[in-house]
Amino acid sequence: MRGPDSLGRGWWRRNVWGLVALLPALALMLAAAGYSDLEFWQRGRPAVVLPAADGVADFAGVRVRVAELAPATDLKRSGGRPLTLPENVTAWRVVLDVEGPADPEQVPYCEISVEDTAGNLYGDQPLELSAVSAPLGNCKPDNSPVPAASGRHQTVALFVTPRGVDIAAVRVSFGTVDQTRYVRLNRS
Repeated sequence: MRGPDSLGRGWWRRNVWGLVALLPALALMLAAAGYSDLEFWQRGRPAVVLPAADGVADFAGVRVRVAELAPATDLKRSGGRPLTLPENVTAWRVVLDVEGPADPEQVPYCEISVEDTAGNLYGDQPLELSAVSAPLGNCKPDNSPVPAASGRHQTVALFVTPRGVDIAAVRVSFGTVDQTRYVRLNRS
């Protein structure tokens, strides 16, 4: 840092106009960065793909529809003993009919969740159901309880919600194919 110049002005007085010009430039830079983040955030929010009138959604090369959405009251442990859940929760079973490519390797992996009427999401395979012997619901034919025939099969997913929660929809996302959209299948 230098001392006063030949006119006796210190650093602050020599640079006052540069500092005045710096403030609006800094404000513009922050506004531009904020707008960029807002645009990125809005693009990052996945868009909804709705099913056709018959309840079938065609997305990511797969046709999917809800075959069953009901409370799961007959859950069994690995040894065949019944599973008893705490009184404050409800277990749900979702069965999806999936029709994809005939080659099982070409069926994309999916994630299934349920949405309640308040907009809360509940994921597949909750910790409360870890003792249940059930395949992971992922749209792949190798986890299907019904053998795949010409690309048609079923996938089962299990969920737990607090008692009294009403399920409004099933969400299916194919993140490995398209992270910007998801299928929302309304409860019939």
